Amino acid sequence: MPKNPDDKYEDMDIGQKAARIGLDSEQDIINAINSNERFRNILRKCLENLGLDSSGDLSSNKGATQTKKDITIRIGQNNIGISIKSSKKTSFHQTDRRRLEKWREFLKMPDEIYDIIKEAALRISNNPKAKFIESKNQTLIKNFFLNHYEIIIAEIFTRNEEDLLLFLINNKMDKIIYIYRMNDVLEFLYENISDNISFSNKGIIKLGDFLSVQRKGGNGKHITIPKTDWQHPGNQLQFKFSPLKFSDYIEKKKPIPFCKIDYKF
Repeated sequence: MPKNPDDKYEDMDIGQKAARIGLDSEQDIINAINSNERFRNILRKCLENLGLDSSGDLSSNKGATQTKKDITIRIGQNNIGISIKSSKKTSFHQTDRRRLEKWREFLKMPDEIYDIIKEAALRISNNPKAKFIESKNQTLIKNFFLNHYEIIIAEIFTRNEEDLLLFLINNKMDKIIYIYRMNDVLEFLYENISDNISFSNKGIIKLGDFLSVQRKGGNGKHITIPKTDWQHPGNQLQFKFSPLKFSDYIEKKKPIPFCKIDYKF
């Protein structure tokens, strides 16, 4: 009996598994572009439908480290950066995590907002069943995000990388790739979030229908400091995105252009 390709993920924790699936997916897509003429031709037509020049030789390679580009495709003399989200089920996946101090500096975050979020993260580190943003602080936090969501979304999806032009979702469950222009994705998310910021029963911040904000969490087995220490990486602020929920909504409602590639790697 052939070995199930998913068996290699069995012994990984949730974070490791999601990261490994993502890396494997990126390499699969690079290999398909470079080695599969049929896939390459379908992709070329897809790029044309999205208004991009697809004339010239087409190839792909990994994106640079420490950027939002997961892969780059080269068409003639032009480079197009692509951000990839891969998923095997409808769930939220990390799109950004960093220390709260970084956000305080980037957003010029008031001390009151910083203190609320820091206390929330430490409260969860002490008691995982506790509420993240308590009810008494939710109006303040909501208003802060209402005033900053556009700069936050642009930062977590692109970090102002000018050649990051495409957003790709790989539905590994159904073996379907969806491709969108990054600017269309950003504009759609801005509109979706603009009057739609709320909190889950656990106090997790919900930015529209497809994004959430919470304490990163995780056991950090290789970390020696206790998770209740503010320096523990589990106390970072994490933004999560639901790629399959997003692709399903866009396919049904068609608020922005997209193209779809069925594949069998």
